[in-house]
Amino acid sequence: MFDDLISTHLHSHKNRETPVDILDAQIHIARGEIDSTLRAMDALGIRSLIFDELWAMRPSGHPTHLQPGYSLPNGAWRTASPVAQEASLAHPDRFSYLVRIDPLDPELESVMRVTASTPGARAFRLQPVWTPEDAAAFAKGSYEPLFAIAQTLGLPVCVFIPGYVELLAPYAKKYPGVNIIIDHCGLGFSFLPPVRPEHDFCATPAYFQKVLALAEHPNVALKWSHAQDRFGVQTYPYEGLRPYLRQAIEAFGAHRLIWASDKTVIPAHSWSNLLNYLRDDPELSRDEKEWILARTARRVFNWPAA
Repeated sequence: MFDDLISTHLHSHKNRETPVDILDAQIHIARGEIDSTLRAMDALGIRSLIFDELWAMRPSGHPTHLQPGYSLPNGAWRTASPVAQEASLAHPDRFSYLVRIDPLDPELESVMRVTASTPGARAFRLQPVWTPEDAAAFAKGSYEPLFAIAQTLGLPVCVFIPGYVELLAPYAKKYPGVNIIIDHCGLGFSFLPPVRPEHDFCATPAYFQKVLALAEHPNVALKWSHAQDRFGVQTYPYEGLRPYLRQAIEAFGAHRLIWASDKTVIPAHSWSNLLNYLRDDPELSRDEKEWILARTARRVFNWPAA
């Protein structure tokens, strides 16, 4: 499904003074793509990768129901990760994956415990604001049982919460033992329903200040992904992103920034460009590059390099 999106514009980096270890903290995968992904990783110099398995969008019509998975009698959706699990078992140093969790799953604790005990599963992923009802429930604390279980299990939680990042603060404060990762720079996405008056503001760079404010919580990290679209900087090497990235480093520190390409859903930008604008950024120190491109993810996702 995504083979045509994996870049063929790969470059040699043998002579660069750049980090050796590179971990892409999120791309999607479907059936039949393990070998082609490995080849592209080898060409780019990416050592490891975290999958968010995705075959198709909204098979039941609900925005958070993504294949592979199945509907439960109470309407909850339970995801499956057969390809990502196969990849992580066959190549444990190269591939891991995260698992989307529905807080309405009647076997929530069991599902989360099985996930945490499965080799290759590195994190849970949440999508709490796709509908007005979801956002209102999240704001009232409906995810507290899920965060409590995650804290007990010690597995991090990636949260896709575009334009609603301030709702994370109470969870971060109440569950300091949970490593929380804000997905995709935290800014709003145009395809999410405009459920509040400030929706347009939440999709602008000005809203990034609310994202940066969450740096006061030491258990919160930022996934630096989708920056090209979120900040409206489309031309490689994306120099216009550097001031925003520097703000993120000043707020969170490079040790709480995690690079992810999410290449499989950003076809306008090659995988090579999504990596190399950071790897070649003259304004980043080598130490900052090492943290952003791998070391932070290794620490947060508890995945030491081989």
